[in-house]
Amino acid sequence: MKDNSQEMILSIPSDFKFLGAVDAAVQDLAREFAFSENSINDVGTALIEACSNAIEHGNKFAAGKRVKVVLSFNGNSFTGRVYDQGQGFDFNNILSQSEPPDPTSERGRGLIIMKAFTDGLKFSYDDNQGLCVELTKNSEDSGEKRADAAG
Repeated sequence: MKDNSQEMILSIPSDFKFLGAVDAAVQDLAREFAFSENSINDVGTALIEACSNAIEHGNKFAAGKRVKVVLSFNGNSFTGRVYDQGQGFDFNNILSQSEPPDPTSERGRGLIIMKAFTDGLKFSYDDNQGLCVELTKNSEDSGEKRADAAG
């Protein structure tokens, strides 16, 4: 397994049709760093959710706005940062709500999905960079993948 840090930066238009390119990049890089299939699927699901939110809620599908995705791998850890060019939202208020959204609703579950599939979820806002969603995933089971492949 490679133990050096690697980073990839993607810039995509505010259009859902580009989500597949982000997913493909995550999947390929995670495999290079010996992440297990479960970890790869978790990372992909959470990152696509973050990008979808950036496109729809942050950039409001504006053709002139882009979503920046920074993928970082360092040993058994993955960090994905998704930046939009919107005005941000009161993420502290949303994250502190004690009542979860209706699980049968098609809306309002994005943060729950991102939290469920990652080991860390942080938000920040900067007037120059916009809203940043940072997702962290530790590949605790990547050793099992290597052991299974060897045996």
